[in-house]
Amino acid sequence: MLLLTTLLTVVTALSGQTNAPYHFSLKRDLLYTGGGVGLSLVGYALHQNVPNISRSDLALRTPPRFDRFAIDLFSEKAAQASDGALFVSLGLPALLVFSQDTRSDWAQLGLLYGEVLLFNQGFTDIIKSTVKRPRPYVLSPDFPVDQPIESNDRAAFLSGHTSVSAASCFFMARVFADYHPQSRLRPYVWGLAAGLPALTGYLRVKAGRHYLSDVVAGYALGAALGYFVPALHRRSLRVKGLQVAVGQGSAYLCYRFPN
Repeated sequence: MLLLTTLLTVVTALSGQTNAPYHFSLKRDLLYTGGGVGLSLVGYALHQNVPNISRSDLALRTPPRFDRFAIDLFSEKAAQASDGALFVSLGLPALLVFSQDTRSDWAQLGLLYGEVLLFNQGFTDIIKSTVKRPRPYVLSPDFPVDQPIESNDRAAFLSGHTSVSAASCFFMARVFADYHPQSRLRPYVWGLAAGLPALTGYLRVKAGRHYLSDVVAGYALGAALGYFVPALHRRSLRVKGLQVAVGQGSAYLCYRFPN
């Protein structure tokens, strides 16, 4: 806890020395970071406590029609490719170092990225451990009847690979857009941010690890966190205090109160 407080103190001090679009405060970011750590620990504990069961103990439910095609899919190559897409997604924010503005704020952005990943991991593990949805291959006729069904075999909903990929990619795109609101590269950055998690999700379905609804839910969760967590740190563009406002043929005083 002391190490976390010291780190946040340094980051918040640095944030006051730049013109970055984000603002950090020790009190608020202790709350955000501590909350993310707490969610991750709860999710981890829940996941570890999901017991192994046999297939006879599992109430197999036929998935909705739009999900059923995934039962017949299984590909180790697609699973390995999805791992690769995930690693690329996690490294995508490193592209921000090519901008002088974002490179100079690496400590603040690193903390912000960490908050996004912590919240995403926590929510993902909690949902997985609560729903306990069997993966598609468990319902396949080829799955051995006497093979134990481990906790990871009941972690289909929602897709962790897709949620992490979306959280990382949308974080990168949101930060780039906030630092460079007039850049002509914004459509391409957002296209990359939207496309890479979609590819990751497609590969997870093709690998037989997830249903379509799993990756859609994972995409939505990760994208929301990657986009909105940075928004919680946006600097106010409004000037606080007493101001003189001039209109057509008139002038008046107004006062903006601090947030």
